[in-house]
Formats: sequence, structure tokens, C-alpha cells
Amino acid sequence: MSLSISKKTLKVIKFSDFYGNLIPLLKIRLECPKLGKDKLVLGLIDTGSRYSVVNKYVINECFTEDEMKNRYVDRVIINDREYFRYSFRFTFPQLDDISRNYNAAIIEYNPYPEEIVPALILGREDFLRNIIVCMYKSEWITIYID
Repeated sequence: MSLSISKKTLKVIKFSDFYGNLIPLLKIRLECPKLGKDKLVLGLIDTGSRYSVVNKYVINECFTEDEMKNRYVDRVIINDREYFRYSFRFTFPQLDDISRNYNAAIIEYNPYPEEIVPALILGREDFLRNIIVCMYKSEWITIYID
């Protein structure tokens, strides 16, 4: 039996405060070839969502149609509608800049105000697969990444 040493991360992050509303948002840098640099967006951890979702407006800002063809993963059903999922690299500045590829369905929804309607919804199947999340007093998120 061999033991492998891996880096484990434990972080405590305060909820974002927008006009007196505390919301469990994470800062995420999404790769953005059109801009030539990563785009900083907000993501909501949603344990009730099976799949991760990204707003169509953000994708249109960052990728061309040709770039999207190489990222296609599969089709999924969300709320009785079929959506295409693509692979994207997300980097999490609040989690020691951990950077991983995640699959996300592209859905069009009103992105404003982004503080309340985040660009990304991080679901169970992708983001939460190897992560333990604990929320304390609706003010703090504890994230453990194995």
C-alpha cells in the first residue's frame, strides 16, 4: 500500500454583503480568449443544482463560436429543457488560485445586477464533487478541498 501526499485546502470565506443581503458568492476567474486575459465573475455555490451553469452573456464576451466547438462535452436536461455543456477552466482566487476544468451548461438569463444574479452557478456534479462545504450562521462559508 502506498501513500501519496496531496495538497488539501481549507478556507473560510465571509459571505458577500450587497445592500444588507448576505450571499455566499465566490470570485472566479474564467478563461477569456477574446479579451486575452481571464474575466473575473461571481459564482454561487448551489447544492440544489445538479449541474453547473454559466450565463450566455459571459460566454459571448469570452469565446467565439469556433472556440466553443472544441469545448463541447454533452447534453443535459435542466428544468425540462435540453442544454449543451462545455468545458471551461475556472480559477478560484479565494481558494489559493486552484484552477480546474469544469463542465457547465450555457443558459441565458438576465445578468444584472451580477451581485445578486451571479454569472456562474456551481452545481453538485462538477464543482462540489471533491469539496466539502459548510455554511455557518448565514455569514461564513467553510470550503475543504481534498
